[in-house]
Amino acid sequence: MWLANLAACWMLWGTWISVPSANSTLPPDLNMTQLTQMFQDFMVKFGKTYGSQEEMLYRFKIFVRNMEISRALQDTELGTAQYGVTRFSDLTESEFAKKFGNPVLQAPPFVQTQPPRSPLKEPKPCNWTKAGALPPVKDQGECKACWAFAAVSNIEALWKINQNIQRSLSVQELIDCTYPSRGGCMGGYVWDALLYVFNNTGLSSSTLYPYIEKDQPCRKHKGRKLTKIDGYSVLPRDEKYIAEVVASQGPVTALMNKKFCQHYQKGIMQRSEEDCDPNWLDHAVLIVGFGEGKSRRGSWSGSYWIIQNSWGKHWGEQGYFRLHRGSNACGIRNYATTAILNNLGRKKPAACPP
Repeated sequence: MWLANLAACWMLWGTWISVPSANSTLPPDLNMTQLTQMFQDFMVKFGKTYGSQEEMLYRFKIFVRNMEISRALQDTELGTAQYGVTRFSDLTESEFAKKFGNPVLQAPPFVQTQPPRSPLKEPKPCNWTKAGALPPVKDQGECKACWAFAAVSNIEALWKINQNIQRSLSVQELIDCTYPSRGGCMGGYVWDALLYVFNNTGLSSSTLYPYIEKDQPCRKHKGRKLTKIDGYSVLPRDEKYIAEVVASQGPVTALMNKKFCQHYQKGIMQRSEEDCDPNWLDHAVLIVGFGEGKSRRGSWSGSYWIIQNSWGKHWGEQGYFRLHRGSNACGIRNYATTAILNNLGRKKPAACPP
């Protein structure tokens, strides 16, 4: 078997990777046999297969390098996040960025935000995951459609909260029809997606227009459109205000720098501005709540966002992650955007549980 010869091949090639330190969340003093076993477990857990022994050895080298990176991230983490083996551990940083980054978001155009408001009181913790109001975690695959997934999940959640109506809307329609000349798998903006939904009085269902993980010509269905919206709003760059909107109205989308998400396993991520440039925005996500946290040893405490990602349930905290709130971590407050729903009848909106 290829894996049985993996460690031996590395030793014969004279390749040696320094082992993680004892203060890492990774097992200390890893030798090549242990690293090989970790890689084998990784392949089994995430269903990884490679076309040749050479390709497998190449991916193993990247895997070990990523364990080194995870150790370094752990040593410099300001919050409680833990880094290590993830479904992306056999990708280089550039491969990860190419496959899952949204290139058009790296320098977003000027978008008019709401004017700043007067100082707000700190809102109480809110977690919409406890209310059954959120759509299931989705997996965008290698189509750079995080913007479309975030927009659809935003609309689905708002309709569930305000009307108690569960919808499953077509992400593929947004991918095909928002940018028909180039296709949405090259990336896009949440506000363009919401504008499309507004102009077309809703989206088709995901059953009628299913996700296929690639661009295709826009299909204009004659069937009934679902879940219209009354516009959209780009929120002020104020994390207290964004939290108030999340608590009182429902989840909102946000753009962020995804740089350290490749190695994230769990916990509250807090990176310095030098580490995670708040102006380099290459991923769209859905903020679904916020809370207060502290480490078990009591050495760290602070506020955090609860965020739904679009990389499937086998990433992060079952498809979610937590990010420090109040420091504009990774640019999370720069472009918070939400659909607007008006005239939804007399039903009382659901309340956000703490």
